[in-house]
Amino acid sequence: MKGTQTDRIKLLSEVEVLEPLSAEQLEWVAQRTLNRSFQKGESIYLPGDASELVYLLLTGRVRLYGMARQRELTFDIIRAGDVFGEVSLTERTQNEHAQALEASQVGLFELNTFWHLVRENAEFNVRVIRMLGERSRMARARMTDIALKESPARLAALILDLVQGEGVVTREGHYRISTHYTHENLAKMIGLNRVAVTKAFRGLQDSGYVQLRRRRIYVTDLAALKALATEN
Repeated sequence: MKGTQTDRIKLLSEVEVLEPLSAEQLEWVAQRTLNRSFQKGESIYLPGDASELVYLLLTGRVRLYGMARQRELTFDIIRAGDVFGEVSLTERTQNEHAQALEASQVGLFELNTFWHLVRENAEFNVRVIRMLGERSRMARARMTDIALKESPARLAALILDLVQGEGVVTREGHYRISTHYTHENLAKMIGLNRVAVTKAFRGLQDSGYVQLRRRRIYVTDLAALKALATEN
């Protein structure tokens, strides 16, 4: 990794799953982590790439996606401090792409080294198990939404996920989603086309559930949005 050893350790200390590690263990990790920089839109890995690495997102945002019925479907948006590619701990889907959504720094960590930490640190082991369980739960929920819910409910559920991941409470008590997501971006996350998302989003606006201000989504009625998200 580039930069001073102190800089490297500071970035690694902000990766949530590494929080249980001691200063000595973090330094050990820093010495074994290769830093890579990716520009917006650049692929980090493609289907079929070797899966003997775990990826630590140090700065930026990354999209994990695959192809379904000749259409992109976003599995997850990874934010700084998260780990991805970790399904290689079990089996990465052969259809998974990872793409930088903005300029990003990624730490590449060998899988064997990762397993060494799992064996050496019990709390780290627990964090990994929780992380894998939560990712699996979210993936199942997303697939269930796509299979069973109508467009407005799918979109409502997605917006709630985005609020949980990056929502900021405003002075009015509303929730602002920090990132600008186009209707095309949202469509790729829930298996719809852009026209369907535009129609569903307009319905949420007309109902007073959300607003669009300066290209950012604001949730103005969280309770109503939650109720809609549970509808089939």
